[in-house]
Amino acid sequence: MKIAAIAACFAALLFALALPGSARPHATPTPPPTPAPVADPAVTKIARQQFVQWQAGTVNKSLYADQIVPKLTDDMISSTSQRLGELGALTDTVYIGPWLNPDAPASTRGYIYQMRCTSGNIYLWLAIDAQGKIAWLTFKNRLDVENVTPQPS
Repeated sequence: MKIAAIAACFAALLFALALPGSARPHATPTPPPTPAPVADPAVTKIARQQFVQWQAGTVNKSLYADQIVPKLTDDMISSTSQRLGELGALTDTVYIGPWLNPDAPASTRGYIYQMRCTSGNIYLWLAIDAQGKIAWLTFKNRLDVENVTPQPS
């Protein structure tokens, strides 16, 4: 009798395990993390150098594209230098990602960096043209997400 009872329990267990609804659900696998964007060391060097030059108020205009040079007035450089100087010494440069500007020529590459300083941070938006000249450089207190990632089509 004991063997029959054990056999019946074993058969019931096998039957229960065979039912599709009784299977233990598996956890949803965690997706792999999105890799951080990789910075071009040469562009990062330009970003750091430009930030420090703008802080010091000594901008080398020969590094800029012809259409930008007239906008680099002494007053603009001086006032920008004063505001950037309030951030203190540069401590770190963090590459945020590419800057995708649909109005820029296809040969122009845009980059966004966070410039970390002893008394605050600021974002540097930098575009370099096909000739290796700086076609755009600006500083912003925040990111404009619509310019960092492409628009859905």
